[in-house]
Amino acid sequence: MRILAPKSIAFAFALMSLAGCSRGRQDEGTNTTAQPSASSEAAATPEPAPTFSGDARALFDRGREAYRQNRDAEAVEAFKEAVRLEPEFAEAHYRLGLAYHATGQKEESEKSFEAAAEAYEKVLKKEPKNSDAHFFLGLVLGRLGKYDDAVKAFKESIKHAPEESEDKYYELALAHYKVAQYKEAIDACKKALEIKPDFFQAEELLEKSKPGLARVEAFRKRQEELLKKQQKARGNSNSNSTTNSNASPGPAPTPVA
Repeated sequence: MRILAPKSIAFAFALMSLAGCSRGRQDEGTNTTAQPSASSEAAATPEPAPTFSGDARALFDRGREAYRQNRDAEAVEAFKEAVRLEPEFAEAHYRLGLAYHATGQKEESEKSFEAAAEAYEKVLKKEPKNSDAHFFLGLVLGRLGKYDDAVKAFKESIKHAPEESEDKYYELALAHYKVAQYKEAIDACKKALEIKPDFFQAEELLEKSKPGLARVEAFRKRQEELLKKQQKARGNSNSNSTTNSNASPGPAPTPVA
């Protein structure tokens, strides 16, 4: 039986399925096993941010309002025009990706998320301590399925945040959960609940993470026990081989007359 490495063990239990968007909670979308936070949808483009034209900002606001009201095709057109006017408008690219996703245009959605990631990375080259830019980058990377990178972005967001945010810890927990890092997810959920004790989504994710951690630890324990048995068996085999090779040879056969 092949012994799995610890990272492989974790991924063996990953819950990676994604569902569609949930307007009532957050524009970022949702997951069938763990929900995004409720308030980070209201976050604005990271500050200090480039000054965008009034037309682009108005189109952006129009797109967000249309998206909230499930007028997805209208939202797509508004966000498309906003990024046409301002190609480095990171959040407009991000929201365009969400709107495309809602209309079932997966390829266009991914392109928009990739453009958003590039735009946020440009912001961070100029402002490496911009907590909000790191946070939005983490959300974008999560939409692209790059959860390990999302974890790094959320950690940077928390590191540079002027004050602790339950949403930042929750999104970090959710990214950890996606790659079956259940212990880390639990720790981040607990931190979110310290900040906001009635944070239902964090409590729910915390409870969902506990069985996952138990399964990973039980599986790892079985793998370790099996490895010890295999090592012991190899040791016994080597010992027997050494004993046989050191045994005295038998008497030489008597020559035939």
